[in-house]
Amino acid sequence: MPAVAILSGGKSSRMGINKALASLNGIKVIEYILARLKPYFDELLIVTNEPELYEKYPARVITDIFPRKGPIAGIHAALMNTSRTEIFVLSCDMPFVNTDVINYMMERAADYDSVVPVIGGRLQPTAAVYNQSCVPLLTDCLKKDKLKLTRIFDDLNALYLDETDLARFGPVAEVFFNINDLAALDKAREIAGRN
Repeated sequence: MPAVAILSGGKSSRMGINKALASLNGIKVIEYILARLKPYFDELLIVTNEPELYEKYPARVITDIFPRKGPIAGIHAALMNTSRTEIFVLSCDMPFVNTDVINYMMERAADYDSVVPVIGGRLQPTAAVYNQSCVPLLTDCLKKDKLKLTRIFDDLNALYLDETDLARFGPVAEVFFNINDLAALDKAREIAGRN
């Protein structure tokens, strides 16, 4: 079974709160994600710089090897802390990515450094598969403070999946919905209420 790492970087500057701990109709976003994934994946990681906030959850909590360097550091830490060849990385603010999407992407990962969705013409690198082959590039980026995540794809052999590839798993705008602000949190509550 594949491994999944949930990136939980902490307090959002736009929202003023930790998105993972925001309430989604009475349940924290992190709890919602874990409840959906736990039955299907035998290795779940939470990557955070605030491990004390996540110790009670049914996942292995790890911290960045390069602290406070953003999602690149989280992906790097996830790869360094799994024995799996590939790992699916999911941002804590994307609660509706489902197990079918994850499995579909993982099944296509064997010949690539990464499998990444492209939604609305934009890469979704925090809902993507990463191979251990990415570690040297990620390490180099972290050491040189080249922290823009989408730029790593210039140097990766990546498979890009567009909305046509992913539409079979539900409305793409909902499956890859991202909680970026308080209005989006309200929309997420509406989506969760329908699921």
